Amino acid sequence: MNFGVQYYRAPFPDAKHWESDFKKIRESGFNTVQLWISWGWVEATPDRFVYDDYDRLVELAAKHRLGVVLSTIAEIQPNWIHRLVPGSEMVDNFGHKVVSSARGEHHFGITPGGCTDHPGVWERMARFIETTGRRYAGLDHLRGWDIWNELRWNVNADALVCFCPHTLAAYRCWLEKRFGSLEGLNEAWKRRYACWEDVMPGKLPDRPYTELMSFQHFLTCRADEHAHRRYGVMRAVDPVHLITAHGACPSALYSGDPGTYPVDRGNDWFLADALDGIGCSSFPQWFDVDDADFGLRIDMVKSAARGRKVWLSELQGGRAAVGFNTYGVVRAAQQQRWLWNGLGCGADTILFWCWRDEVFGRESAGFGISGRDGCAEERLAATRVTGELWERYAELFDHYVPDRAEVGLLFSPQSYYLGWAQEGSGDRIRDGLAGYGRALTRSSIPLLFVEEEHLDVLDGLKVLFLPRVLVTDPATEAALIRFVERGGTLVCESECGAFDSAGFYRYPEERFLARFGIVETGRRNLEAEAVDFQYNGRSYRLGVEQWMTPPEKEPEGQLCRTVSYGAGRVVYLGSYPGNACGRSWNPEFEALLRDIVTDSGVVPPVVVREPLPGKERFVYLKSGRSQGKSLLFVFFPPDVQEAEIAVGPELFPGNRARELFSGSETELAAGGDGRTMRLKPGRFQLAVYTDALV
Repeated sequence: MNFGVQYYRAPFPDAKHWESDFKKIRESGFNTVQLWISWGWVEATPDRFVYDDYDRLVELAAKHRLGVVLSTIAEIQPNWIHRLVPGSEMVDNFGHKVVSSARGEHHFGITPGGCTDHPGVWERMARFIETTGRRYAGLDHLRGWDIWNELRWNVNADALVCFCPHTLAAYRCWLEKRFGSLEGLNEAWKRRYACWEDVMPGKLPDRPYTELMSFQHFLTCRADEHAHRRYGVMRAVDPVHLITAHGACPSALYSGDPGTYPVDRGNDWFLADALDGIGCSSFPQWFDVDDADFGLRIDMVKSAARGRKVWLSELQGGRAAVGFNTYGVVRAAQQQRWLWNGLGCGADTILFWCWRDEVFGRESAGFGISGRDGCAEERLAATRVTGELWERYAELFDHYVPDRAEVGLLFSPQSYYLGWAQEGSGDRIRDGLAGYGRALTRSSIPLLFVEEEHLDVLDGLKVLFLPRVLVTDPATEAALIRFVERGGTLVCESECGAFDSAGFYRYPEERFLARFGIVETGRRNLEAEAVDFQYNGRSYRLGVEQWMTPPEKEPEGQLCRTVSYGAGRVVYLGSYPGNACGRSWNPEFEALLRDIVTDSGVVPPVVVREPLPGKERFVYLKSGRSQGKSLLFVFFPPDVQEAEIAVGPELFPGNRARELFSGSETELAAGGDGRTMRLKPGRFQLAVYTDALV
């Protein structure tokens, strides 16, 4: 397992620190350093590549028994790019050429630079990647490549991009491949375009949805393809080492804003189709991310990876600092929870951002795991403990696989595109998905996020939730219908499938839910913040949001309907309780989801019996197997010193478990309703259990 820190963003740290820093990094339990190799720095003079600083750094890493992960930062372009490649500037949605400039936290080079749809820009970018790969592919201690950092391509564009002639031509080619011809596009879009040159992307939100949604989809596919091209260039010169990329967050959380489109940095599922792994950055203390939210992020990435490597590529090292603002401190116990949570979710590489406090621009005085926020020594002492434990049980952790999920959540990029087309943001769609994911994660139910064009995984699921899935196309609908016919439980919210992928609204009787006999009466104004939902003879008081859409043939005010179809069933919820619970925690929403899951035949591998969860107080579990052995990760709230859990039949078949931090053993108790364990925290208010004979 790669366990390391980001070290170098040229030209910082200064060379006088390198030797002593690498020595201390190794002594602190790490086995890897990550280095940024920036195109703008390496090729500051056209056609002259200078790697002297990187050569010295990789030598020092080898000296101190540290592996290296090399990040090719091709998106930081040389200052000369527009001079040597005329007409390469990006163009915004108002037709203005974008003026590139240095990034706020980066010392040299410019962004967004030249548009990669311009063949001259791509040719030079590819040559940088190839030259870097040839230079370092033979390193014995190379652990892999991070081929694209946070999938950035439009930083400093200061507006919506790109509308340059090269991108518009690529967009029209993409449309022609999708629709076959201009006539096919006109038929699908209900337009009368006379020639391809007339087909333009939408300009701003709250205009006709069709062109807005299609251009967003194109930009997602464009980013996916760009990552695949980077991969291809590197793979041609390095046929051996892992090649991954990572986003600033999982793509399912990237909902856009008035200056960027949702999912415009690529779709993790399609990215992983060609890469060896996928990852994301996480800064939990900065953004107030708790155990459930953190686990949710890694589960999203793991779901997209589909068996490939999962990298937690930028985990917060020290206190966040942005400009002249600081955001608390990062304590050792808090940080250790992130490490073990990441491992429990299936991450196989964890890299902190970063070793020293930053010294340039807006990130000055922040983020260093060895930084000066008063907690560095306790953090490094803790990483030493974890690093030693990971080395001691390397075989156990290296082969760990989390328990298989039988519960899925559908991620619909098309619904994000629709949300942005109207509101300049896909936040409502994102928050609905996260609301369900958080509720299920708090209940320690293994989850699989299902992307709308990767539906082959439905065969392994028993339950699929569709939070705010407003857009569906015929292929998706056919797969969902088959899922129910085969015995699955489909859980839908208000106006599920109300729009097609061209952005056209469909009346309730025209939607795929009508196939199951579920037809909405139409949007109704909210009269209260919470409403009683009746499910399977039980009542749940759930929050509602935006509107209600009661189903036909139900009593007045009833917003829930369950219908059988084939061997399965559909549960319909006529509002957006996932969004409402995300805004204001509701234990009855979590109870409803648990009941739907268990009623569908899902047996969670572990269930917390006590203490009962509260808003901020819940015991969080992750479990799985490694070479025939059990692994259980337990995260206790600060004030909880004991918990009781029910254990499924697959874990701890010998009925004894050993906690790895303390070495203490626990015997499982058998009863009429199954086996139970009483658990206590080990180090850092968490515990890691495996079979007693390990």
